[in-house]
Amino acid sequence: MKTYLTAFLISFAFLVVVTPILIHYGRKWGFVDASNRRTIHQGRIPRIGGVGISLGTLLPLVLLNFYHNGVSEVFFSSLYNPLIIIGGGLLISVLGLIDDIKGVAARWKFLFQIALAVTAYYLGFSIEKISTPVGYFDFGYFSLPITVLWIVGIINAFNLIDGMDGLSSGIAFFVSITILILALHNNIQFVALISAALAGAVVGFLVYNFNPAKIFMGDSGSMFIGFILAVLSLKGASKHSTLVSVLVPIVAMGVPILDTTLAFVRRFLRNQPLFMADRQHIHHILLSKGWNQRRVVISLYGITVIFTALALFSIFLKDREAFLIIAVFSIVVVVLITRLGYLDMLLSKHRTGRENRTEDLLENILIERLSRMPLREMEELIFSLPIRGFTFITDEGETLFESGEKDPVNFLDIPADKEHFLRLYWKGVVPTINSRESLMFTIIAKSLLSFFGAEKKRTLRT
Repeated sequence: MKTYLTAFLISFAFLVVVTPILIHYGRKWGFVDASNRRTIHQGRIPRIGGVGISLGTLLPLVLLNFYHNGVSEVFFSSLYNPLIIIGGGLLISVLGLIDDIKGVAARWKFLFQIALAVTAYYLGFSIEKISTPVGYFDFGYFSLPITVLWIVGIINAFNLIDGMDGLSSGIAFFVSITILILALHNNIQFVALISAALAGAVVGFLVYNFNPAKIFMGDSGSMFIGFILAVLSLKGASKHSTLVSVLVPIVAMGVPILDTTLAFVRRFLRNQPLFMADRQHIHHILLSKGWNQRRVVISLYGITVIFTALALFSIFLKDREAFLIIAVFSIVVVVLITRLGYLDMLLSKHRTGRENRTEDLLENILIERLSRMPLREMEELIFSLPIRGFTFITDEGETLFESGEKDPVNFLDIPADKEHFLRLYWKGVVPTINSRESLMFTIIAKSLLSFFGAEKKRTLRT
């Protein structure tokens, strides 16, 4: 137990000392996250905190090489363990750092993640079978795609959830502690050690990352955290292959998994690119309801604690009894989906499915007619809604036109195309928008785009 506590304290102390240095040089070298239409923060915040998290997590493992005990013998008994944990962790963190500084195309990041996941699979970080109350279930040829889907999915889940001060790092702490307890229960010592080190690193980072954040972890941190948690959970599950061992990490990581799943479902139903960024993640929706950042983050911490408590409780259950945890987890998820308005969106999509062609024709007619209106009448149309102001902006944050009052919290972005957005500042709380309502606002946004496009052509002619 002293080894795990020491790993936690080393990582924690390292982050507390190193993070201010990263803040200084991040600002000096210009490695900052500037405000734009998708960000919540104000100002230029350094985004290289993930460097500290990755190095802080791996530092106890490197030091362990010089201190021989039972944990070090298990971890270094096979070359595969340090190769995937240390080597893979550094690689994914470096990729994230390059993306934070220069930018990397989504397809190349995705392909790199797949390659790393396939490597991890062939080096023993996989799930090949699972015991159930009715016997073992062997995944067979599906083991590889399931493993790759898990690793790549968790990497991107923590990447997507990292949209608010302290959110990703706080959730990572609770998940790390859960995997630590599971590993101790199953006597998987090196998994417990790395979980303790990661928990210490994210808590040390949280000192500077909690609202108002002085530094962000960036992709170098979020992808590193996702990768480490994904492979640790696989290693813990593969040794025992029990239903409970598989369920624990899934339930514990319920918030980022749910958020990622809903994001892909939402974009699919709206015929949007699956990897297109938006402001309708769970934390954005709660923020749009008038909550401040701290309330949103603490609330999602609370939901994560509920999920981790369910996960830890399942450790002491038999596989047959673990289905009770699945039932409770499912109920909580359904309540969240309903309260956030996703059920209405799904039902609305189903109801309007047969009318798509007619709606497309009507949309084109309305856009053509509305775009011919004088700008003053267009403003009056928008202000006839519960809107206090609006801004027509580009994806880079350039304002093309604005009118009325602004509100830094209660606003909603409606895409006109991939490069232009209509930002509506709401009176009171921003409503949850389902597909039918979104279509109506999109018509206005596209009409404005068509109007300004026509104005630009007239200006060029004159």
